[in-house]
Amino acid sequence: MFEINKKLEKGKHKLKDVVKGLEASDVLIEVFGNELNKALNATVEMNDHPMIMWIDEDRELISVNYDYFKKTENIILYLDFVHELIHIKQLWKGEELFNEKYSYVDRPTEVEAYKYTVKEAKRIGLSKLQIIDYLKVDWVSNEDHRRLVEKVL
Repeated sequence: MFEINKKLEKGKHKLKDVVKGLEASDVLIEVFGNELNKALNATVEMNDHPMIMWIDEDRELISVNYDYFKKTENIILYLDFVHELIHIKQLWKGEELFNEKYSYVDRPTEVEAYKYTVKEAKRIGLSKLQIIDYLKVDWVSNEDHRRLVEKVL
């Protein structure tokens, strides 16, 4: 299915060296088509940034907090990388990833990324409760979490 290489140290790595199995994701094949190989060559930078995982638009890479990477369950990391890959596709299309006109759970780029991530979570066998739990992130209120679940599940 997929494999996360937790032996990696801080620094820059190719995504395909961090996560194996993304190439078999029907969701990512649907999103990227012929560009999936290019996407899997994305750079992942493991660092001490306080945000857990995000797209550094200026350097077009996936930034990952190293402690989060080391401590988080592999299935959650896998879904996080799927989510960030959707943002990479959005970046390639010229979309504004961090449009401050919207709250996090209303931002069109986040809603789209979560919809695809939920589709992937279902494909790999997560239950509805596990998906709802995955969608609960520290930076959103319980009300916003409920709204996000309604939008993407």
